[in-house]
Amino acid sequence: MQIAGIIGGLTCCDGNLCNGGPTLTLKCYQCIPASSGTCNTQTCPDQCGSATAEVTMSGVSQVVSVKNCTVSGQCLSGSLNIGFEQLTINTQCCSTDLCNSQNVSALSHGTLNGNKCYTCIGKDCTGTVSCVGIEDRCITATAIYSSGSKVTVKGCVSRSFCTVDTSILQATGVTGSVSCCEGNLCNSAEGVKLSLLIMLVPLISILFI
Repeated sequence: MQIAGIIGGLTCCDGNLCNGGPTLTLKCYQCIPASSGTCNTQTCPDQCGSATAEVTMSGVSQVVSVKNCTVSGQCLSGSLNIGFEQLTINTQCCSTDLCNSQNVSALSHGTLNGNKCYTCIGKDCTGTVSCVGIEDRCITATAIYSSGSKVTVKGCVSRSFCTVDTSILQATGVTGSVSCCEGNLCNSAEGVKLSLLIMLVPLISILFI
């Protein structure tokens, strides 16, 4: 169709508000722990994702696998290590129908890589932790909850965790900041109160659920 030198297309439809935006057409599996125990299918706007998170505390590990809609900014794989606790997340994203049918394996912890970072025990953040595997940076991450309480985490981290968009936490009533640095003990040892598990609950829920 060409009118006044402008080339375009004309499409008509029959029905109220039928000329809206494109509908969601990508189908993904949705498998969420502690729900019905079965997987469903749903339509998604961007990508399908399959993720496995492993939390290891004092040598005891808990693994959680999730499948759901995701977006490219949430397709995260990496490791966070504060000494007595370590979190690894392995995520695979794809953009074809039902492409997230396979479970992904937990990320390998790796071996000592020579880097060290400050970490915290209680309010004391003068301790250090030896980094392993792909943990090539030191991190200071802070979460502020709607109640006003503040949680800060220090330790070793992989680069991918440093690029997390903290604005995604706002849906859970949490604001936060992430600061990473390169070099041994670059995340200064100021005193803060630590509770990694409290901080991980909104992070994992927003990224993968």
